[in-house]
Amino acid sequence: MNILLVAHERNLGGASKSLVTLADELQRRGHKAIVIVPFKSGQVYAKLKELQIPVYKIFFGWWMMPSYWNPFLKAAFRFLYATERIPASKIARVARREQIQVIHSNSSAIDVGAVAAKLAKLPHVWHFREFGDMDYQLEYLKGRKKSCRFVSDMEGKAVFISRNLREYYKEEIPDRKCEVIYNGIAEDFLCPKEYVGNRPKTIFLISGNLHRNKGQNLALQAAKILREKGVEDFELWIAGQASAMSDSKKFEEELKAFSERHLQGICKFLGFVSDMKEVRQRADIELVCSNREAFGRVTIEAMMSGNPVLATDTGANPELIEDRQNGRLFKNGNAGDLAEKMQWFMENPECVEAYGKKAFSFAKERFLSCYNTGNIEKLYQELLDQ
Repeated sequence: MNILLVAHERNLGGASKSLVTLADELQRRGHKAIVIVPFKSGQVYAKLKELQIPVYKIFFGWWMMPSYWNPFLKAAFRFLYATERIPASKIARVARREQIQVIHSNSSAIDVGAVAAKLAKLPHVWHFREFGDMDYQLEYLKGRKKSCRFVSDMEGKAVFISRNLREYYKEEIPDRKCEVIYNGIAEDFLCPKEYVGNRPKTIFLISGNLHRNKGQNLALQAAKILREKGVEDFELWIAGQASAMSDSKKFEEELKAFSERHLQGICKFLGFVSDMKEVRQRADIELVCSNREAFGRVTIEAMMSGNPVLATDTGANPELIEDRQNGRLFKNGNAGDLAEKMQWFMENPECVEAYGKKAFSFAKERFLSCYNTGNIEKLYQELLDQ
């Protein structure tokens, strides 16, 4: 099969890591996989070139934008989006030239791939990897109702990365248009852990880009609560950096200022980490404090390193974490409950190893990328057989 994948961002966030893995595995399976990127500068383009996956750079805008932007920025974004037919036509020409059979958009934040598929008269797969509003504070330029109608009317399928995310769109997008296919993580991430036991300090790790929706501030608040209770034998490691968005940079400044005031000697900012394996081997428990995860790639990566995860009880987290089996859940937004569960792990070190081993087996059996690629491959074939 000949597949054209449309990337939506510059850097390797969770969605883009999944796209790169999918393109690489499709290519290894004998298919032709080509990727459209909006930017040549950035980690996505560099990684695709490293893997020798064919890439075309065609700049385009999103059909979602941050709801907190001022009216001037929103107006500028709408102006950019008004020119969308130009990049969509370019993508359609690439599809014809490369004899593409299916166009696959990697995010619900863009519709340029769907428009290109319509122009090229090809089936389209639309990967919904985010809630939009509840996780990234994004809103549809055309409004949610009208946008979902467009998704429902397209020739193809919408893929949702969790049951919870599918449920969120249940009223607007009919079942006949939808598939739930969990994300897959490359086998390279499998890193069985050697548990040393009785460490002098318990290390909690939270990783991901520094965004308010990711909840790093909640982890800091929980650490402060523990310190005020006299609990000192732990560290909180924060792996990740701010994105290019101004609010993300402001959030990073706020986190570091809070840490300096309240958590000296306890909190460490690791910045961008290119290879998390070593960090995860040294950590004991990983935190996922997001307001609502559509899937939780970080959760599965943690499990594949043998680390139990302590996560919010919202979004897809309860689909991945069975409380008191392979991790723990805490009340979303409740720093006190998070602190209580962190202390519970510290007081029950035998559960860190037991839950970590169960988490590793759970992730290995269900979430390897080969399973994800196989399901996507099957979906492509179903569309072509129609």
